[in-house]
Amino acid sequence: MNRLIPFRGGLASIFPAFFFLACLSRAFFIGSGAHAADQAPRHLGMEEAATLAVQRQPQLLAQQAAISALTEAAPAAGQLPDPKLRMGLLSLPVDTFNFDQEAMTQASIGISQLIPGGDKRRLASARVEREAAQGNQALAAIAQRIARDAQLAWLDVYSPSAARDLVGKVESEYQRQVEWSKVAYQANKISQDETLALRGMLETTKDRLAELARQRNRAQVGLARWVGAEASRPLDALPASSPPAPLGGLLEKLGRHPELTALNEAVAVAQSEVALAREAYKPDWSVDMSYGLRGGNRADLVSFVVGVDLPVFTANRQDKRLSARLAGVERADQLRLDRYQSLKAELEAVYADWQSADSRITHYKQEILPLAVRRVESALAAYGSDRASYGRVLEARRAETEARLQLLAQQVARAKALTQIRYFSAL
Repeated sequence: MNRLIPFRGGLASIFPAFFFLACLSRAFFIGSGAHAADQAPRHLGMEEAATLAVQRQPQLLAQQAAISALTEAAPAAGQLPDPKLRMGLLSLPVDTFNFDQEAMTQASIGISQLIPGGDKRRLASARVEREAAQGNQALAAIAQRIARDAQLAWLDVYSPSAARDLVGKVESEYQRQVEWSKVAYQANKISQDETLALRGMLETTKDRLAELARQRNRAQVGLARWVGAEASRPLDALPASSPPAPLGGLLEKLGRHPELTALNEAVAVAQSEVALAREAYKPDWSVDMSYGLRGGNRADLVSFVVGVDLPVFTANRQDKRLSARLAGVERADQLRLDRYQSLKAELEAVYADWQSADSRITHYKQEILPLAVRRVESALAAYGSDRASYGRVLEARRAETEARLQLLAQQVARAKALTQIRYFSAL
């Protein structure tokens, strides 16, 4: 006869061991999860893409090098020209080549220095400084443009990626319905036309997924232009958007945009060249000093010569150069005005794009999408009571998916418009 042998230790005796095993198991699974989380690629956000692009662009390094070169060149432009050393033999007789034969024969060594007239040196240095200031403003404009283009490239990748998620859900449902239709057709519950229609919808959806994959792969190449290998990371969600400042305020501040301030400096550079052209009417000076060595116990000679330019033919030289520099100022000023008008038109256009996209998003969320959802619910109710075929349900779901895809397209359009507006309003 079998008898039960009581366990003398009770539950209190086995609880510590059980608790230890439970803690060990929990630590194992938590550690495994943390390790997996560390290995999983981080999502790439829109702002991070802009930051990475600005950090890694050779354009900015090249512009910084150009600014550094101008900064170093500015002091040199204001210095005197290098003096010239002159050496030679003067009045040496060629019949005997005797250094002591003639009294005027001498070995001469001298130095000459050119002294630019007027304020040319200071103006030349100021011109280079203006060019450096223009380069600094251009650097800010380039960085701003790179950040904008990287964000637009991120949105180009996000749009087909999010669309694939929506279409993929429809594809999975079509796949299930095709499998169900095979059984239903064998049981004479649906017709062959309905079965073929389901297969056609499935294949059309697969083709659409392939096209979205192509668009995403192509867009990733564009994003890699700015962020390199980081373009292969999964993307973060679309950032929340807030309304931009009123258009009137943005237009008032548009004149301080880095592109325009760089063109303002270009006008200043051209004006510096005009100032230099005006100084060209003032003559340059030269100073020559030389020492002549003579033989035959003759006294050595010292010479001192001062020269000055004679700008008497200004009509074909200084006047022409001044006219050319004045035309350069007019050109720079008109380029600045043209770019302002272009930026103003672009800002107004993207602001209109934002208004349109924002209004359409509201319309989709409040009217179109709720109607599409209700249509699906109605089709399901009709199908459940045998008042409609399942094709009506599928058509309703397809219409709902199209509404969601249109909503996604407008959300991306709004994000692109906001990105452009931020480019125009960032000062």
